[in-house]
Amino acid sequence: MKKYSNINNAFLAALIFVFMIIIGCESEFNENDLNFGNAEAPVITSIADARTEASVSSGVLGDFYWIRGQNLGSVTSIKYNGFEAGFNPVLVTETLIISRVPLDAPFLNVSNKVTVETQFGTTSFDFALLTITDFEEDVLDGESVVILNGGDFTNVDRVTFLSGSEELEAEILSSTTEQVVAIIPDGIIQAFILVFSNGVVAQSTSFGFNYPIFTDELIGWDLGGFGGAQEISSEISLGSVSIKRTTDPFGGLTFLPNDEGESLVFSDYSTVSFQIFPANPETTLIALALNDFDKQILIDLVPNEWNRIVLPLSDIYPAGTGPETITRIDFQEFAGANGLFYLDQFGFIE
Repeated sequence: MKKYSNINNAFLAALIFVFMIIIGCESEFNENDLNFGNAEAPVITSIADARTEASVSSGVLGDFYWIRGQNLGSVTSIKYNGFEAGFNPVLVTETLIISRVPLDAPFLNVSNKVTVETQFGTTSFDFALLTITDFEEDVLDGESVVILNGGDFTNVDRVTFLSGSEELEAEILSSTTEQVVAIIPDGIIQAFILVFSNGVVAQSTSFGFNYPIFTDELIGWDLGGFGGAQEISSEISLGSVSIKRTTDPFGGLTFLPNDEGESLVFSDYSTVSFQIFPANPETTLIALALNDFDKQILIDLVPNEWNRIVLPLSDIYPAGTGPETITRIDFQEFAGANGLFYLDQFGFIE
């Protein structure tokens, strides 16, 4: 089973987005709004997605929203499910607050409220939160599926895979407040998974690879090795086939680019990912080398199960020291024992 963590790196984009909001929302602010002298309790009338201006009843962690209402100008606190959001007073008027949902706000087993406190009172508004924390791939009843973890998925009604400019619908098999299971559409190599709920959309980290090397076949690379033998196998983590490697002590599985593939430019990618299954208790240590055996990393493995490995390339080549292109990749048995392992779903992610 594969598992991917969702790491949100949207801080810079968020700053740019706030600037765009300020420019695009000038009509929301007027001279009367800038008078904060109304000493009445606050009222929230609606919340809108800052990108579309459409009213919504749910929000996505990290996204921006317009809180509309009355008597909001003297706001002192904004909380999402009890978690303090913080705010910029420049983006506040008597009738509008521009707010970002904190990435750490709770989203399960909570009240589903946004609460605004001003100098003259407190008000709350129903507002569920949506996020994808991570996802896993599996095979259920012969179907390749993705299992999305997070929440609040209570009202999820659609899941799609966005691959380039193409968006493919995924059939939802089951859904709970904290997990959605959907069938992976045919032909997907790399995509982002979108989950739709109450008019808002949460997006996953990259599914699959920006540069695949082996999924159900070799893509632009040839396979070889030393100190052992390799063959195609039906023992899989996903899809239909994997690579079986029977190896001598310190033997290795080697990938070399061929003329059919694009160059693997080191600086274009941040992460290498693969699934590996050590099929005996002796195969517990693998070395991954890129180009040079002096530049390799040792990986401890759990025997007799699929190990999902996601490695930053900077762990192998520190920043500024990487090669221009990757021209050879080796998986070397490093426990000093006769070994058997399977390799599947191997590629690079931007």
